Amino acid sequence: MTVHSSQGLHADPAGEPYADVWEHPDAEATKASAEMAVYRSMLVVDGLSMRESILRELSEYHGYPPDECLRRCLHWEDWSVEEWNSADRSTSAGVADFYQSVQSWAFDLMWYAYLQATGHGFPASVLAARFAAEHATGPDHLDFGSGTGTTAQLFTRLGFRSAMADVSEPLLRFAGWRLARHGDHAAQIDLTTSALPTAAYDFITALDALVHVTDFDATARDLRRAIRTGGHLLANFDVREPDDHGSQWHLQTDAVGLDYRLRAAGFVRTDTLGGVTHCYRAVDPTRPGFRLGMAADRLLLPVRRQRMRARRRVRALARRLTTR
Repeated sequence: MTVHSSQGLHADPAGEPYADVWEHPDAEATKASAEMAVYRSMLVVDGLSMRESILRELSEYHGYPPDECLRRCLHWEDWSVEEWNSADRSTSAGVADFYQSVQSWAFDLMWYAYLQATGHGFPASVLAARFAAEHATGPDHLDFGSGTGTTAQLFTRLGFRSAMADVSEPLLRFAGWRLARHGDHAAQIDLTTSALPTAAYDFITALDALVHVTDFDATARDLRRAIRTGGHLLANFDVREPDDHGSQWHLQTDAVGLDYRLRAAGFVRTDTLGGVTHCYRAVDPTRPGFRLGMAADRLLLPVRRQRMRARRRVRALARRLTTR
């Protein structure tokens, strides 16, 4: 599960030079970085271009011709809405069934990996890897909500011992196939049948994952239990308006509240990458100072929510003006 710059039709940068869609110093710094070079290289197979490689892999695995794979990549969201609407999703069981049957997300996530590598998408995986290179307290990495496994693959190539965890068995199966095809390996955890191990990881990435969980607070506690004290968790909250097309699987809507609830599980926010990905350090949630700080933060939640709503209104207005 990967960060998306916007909803709707994916861009197709075929033949275009590297773009700078995300005009932020953090994103700009990834452009010529060693980590980005590794990221690009791991998307390539058989001497093909990144674009051709991704379409070939999707074609080989799913059985569609490359041209059809391209169409499905670009129009992934309409396809995903169809998959969501094919059954009742009003219960946790209905949502779980969606994750166990979804096909469209593999096309979305692989294409977005390509967009990250060409500068047309927010480089969340590379930013996380660069932060880990400087701040990770050990080699054990978990990618929570691992999707097609590209973040875990990147961390593995950079020397980490990576594990992929997801509730979607189809995505885990595709990710395992892809990594094996590239000669890479990451352990797999099917979250529908297995719990995360305790105090097992020094660094956890949860990129565009936490808004899709049905029980956020239980997930936050699980992540805190799985990470060693002093370790870092990187996460973002890609919340959407409930009536937006393609918002159905974005189950959480309050980014300010999510940040507070995640910290309440035993995390302190230390940084934000590119204005999108929040960085948290795991601390002892029972210490008095932490509890007092969280109590004070709780009093400020209404003000922070009001500011967030104002920023979202400004962004919505800007989008309307640019589409006229």
